[in-house]
Amino acid sequence: MKLLPLFAFCMVVQFTAWPQQGPAPLLEINGDVPHPRIFQEQEWKQLKHISVSANNAHEKKTATYSGVLLRDLLKEAGVPTSENLRGKAMSTVILISASDGYQVTFSIAELDESIGNLQVLVADSEDEKPLAQTAGPLRLVVPADKRPALWVRMVRTIRVVASPSATSPR
Repeated sequence: MKLLPLFAFCMVVQFTAWPQQGPAPLLEINGDVPHPRIFQEQEWKQLKHISVSANNAHEKKTATYSGVLLRDLLKEAGVPTSENLRGKAMSTVILISASDGYQVTFSIAELDESIGNLQVLVADSEDEKPLAQTAGPLRLVVPADKRPALWVRMVRTIRVVASPSATSPR
């Protein structure tokens, strides 16, 4: 009989905790950035979207993907670009992680428009439809990737990592 009040107390605590939990973030940008960002779905929809046509070698078809350029997201977080990208900042690495644990990296220089100009899209739709649950809600699309090893499904985080030699004193 003493368990009943304890059970009731636990249920009340659980019910009061549920409304405080917001929706899961769609994407998080963190690490060595001046302005870490967490994008919820509504905020994501307000970002500048572009469309690119790319050959999806996994599915052996060409599709049109819509989303936000990775370099634009990095600018939102305050990552240096163009003429401000020099010296130690050139060794910065961008680590993209998926909810299934898959990860890929890019150097900041290969993404920058003034240096490597690699186009990388964080897509939220394919052929004007939301991405399938097994690929989304966000997917990395790299049209120039000959073997789609850089195409990351279920993207959750973008981590900016300054090179250890760039942050440690000499």
